[in-house]
Amino acid sequence: MNTVGLPSTVIIGGANLDVTGSCENRVIPGDSNPGTIRTSAGGVGRNIAENLARLNFRCTMLTALGDDVGKELIIRSCKDTGIDISHVMVEPQLATGSYIAINNQLGALLAAVSDMEIIHAISPDWLEQKHDIILSHDQILIEANLDEASLQWIAANRQDKPLLVDAVSATKAVKLKSILSEIELLKVNRDEAAAILGQQAKDDILAQMLFEEKGVKNVLLSQGPQGAMLYTQNGLVRKSAIKGINASDTGAGDALFAGYVAARHLLNTEAEQLEFAIACATFTLSSLLSVNPLLSVNEIHKQYLNHLSRGAWRT
Repeated sequence: MNTVGLPSTVIIGGANLDVTGSCENRVIPGDSNPGTIRTSAGGVGRNIAENLARLNFRCTMLTALGDDVGKELIIRSCKDTGIDISHVMVEPQLATGSYIAINNQLGALLAAVSDMEIIHAISPDWLEQKHDIILSHDQILIEANLDEASLQWIAANRQDKPLLVDAVSATKAVKLKSILSEIELLKVNRDEAAAILGQQAKDDILAQMLFEEKGVKNVLLSQGPQGAMLYTQNGLVRKSAIKGINASDTGAGDALFAGYVAARHLLNTEAEQLEFAIACATFTLSSLLSVNPLLSVNEIHKQYLNHLSRGAWRT
């Protein structure tokens, strides 16, 4: 696929050292379980950036790192995938963010612990210093691990740049309430949408409320194993999940979001774009890493979308 002319993207968010333990057999609580342990670069913002870079987008990552082994691993991973990390903040007195996940024998997440104290260093004052860098890109992608004041600063100072947002979790999603009408694309799941709206409802109603009542221009709602839905000015689009191997849940939501961000510029219809995003998530589930290192537009096309005609693609 020809991907020349894709919008440059600045990603502002977390970059973590991921440690993932995957059990071989049924988990025995309170005991040592045999399995595999892998260390890799992670973090919602960084995962999305790597996915986009592997889909041929030019990406710049704005994040905060400590001066430790986590920093070295993250910087190496970004350089290897072509992500610009020349504007990263290094805080020697703080530790690089870290995330520890335990998966069962089916690859499903059992529990996780996240230490992201360093992300508070991404303050409005620091963002002001990077304002010219931010505005030099075609679109801005942020995630709700950022402090509310920083989220608000970005929304208020984005000028006319499209703002793409990942809600991350139900606890963190509520920080987005004050900027919803500024958001071009919001990725949520059911719990995150309900937390933002302060009420429970069916998935399609939650997506519709975010669009009609809160002013979000495009809502991507993940339904996990059931698939995903999209609510835009054209109404509601649903797509079922694509069956595949589930080695690890970690990073699948990030791939879904990045996949849809990319697909908006690769495919013609919203249904095809959503299908591409779900295929990216399925492809990531097959990897023990938070981003599948084999991800590419051609690989997604070959494995999942070869039923689409050439006319479905924009280039």
